[in-house]
Amino acid sequence: MKNQLNNSSVVPLADPTYSRVREKLREDIVSGYFSGGTRLKIAELVNRYGVSQMPIREALQQLQGEGLIVIEPNKGAHVRQIDQSFLENMYDIRQLIEVYLTVRSLRNFQPRDIKELETLHSKYVKAANKSDFNQCLTLNKQFHSVIYKLADNPEGQQILEKHWQLINTLRLTFGYSTERIQKVILEHQDIITAIKDNDPIALEMAAKNHCINAKMDLILKL
Repeated sequence: MKNQLNNSSVVPLADPTYSRVREKLREDIVSGYFSGGTRLKIAELVNRYGVSQMPIREALQQLQGEGLIVIEPNKGAHVRQIDQSFLENMYDIRQLIEVYLTVRSLRNFQPRDIKELETLHSKYVKAANKSDFNQCLTLNKQFHSVIYKLADNPEGQQILEKHWQLINTLRLTFGYSTERIQKVILEHQDIITAIKDNDPIALEMAAKNHCINAKMDLILKL
């Protein structure tokens, strides 16, 4: 895998902000351009992305928060290995928080919130039938964000949010299995049904099943 930089690899960014650098750097790590263990030197990243040092440093800090990059004093930054162990650890933590927030949200659901979930679910089904995976990723995040917001625990939601872009980038790189797309439809429906029935036990089981299946599918694709 490529991890050396040269002038021909410069990819200027139209908007030189840390967020755009972060997105591109994340893509380069997930795609394998920067393999696990690669040192990320500021000067080389400046050359590659055509921006100043400040957005590079900010992007590195953001990706450290996602777990993709390790920054050590006096040693700089290097890429963490993205392997089965990394994904399992990330998803295991997500599962604990996701299930908790999903069940906690139940007490705050109103009819309008259920209607919003059903609308997003319907849009997801249409996107899935068209094999529009980008739209599926967007709608899936919107679906769960409705639930997490109602849990009224912004700290827990923030932990989940920091992984969304990483997961979506992994999905765009490695893809979805057709079977997984269809399972997501069924799993979302189970979540909606449990919410409408005001059944915390069924909701906990549905949320847990959803997390486990997502983890296993991504590990298989990786």
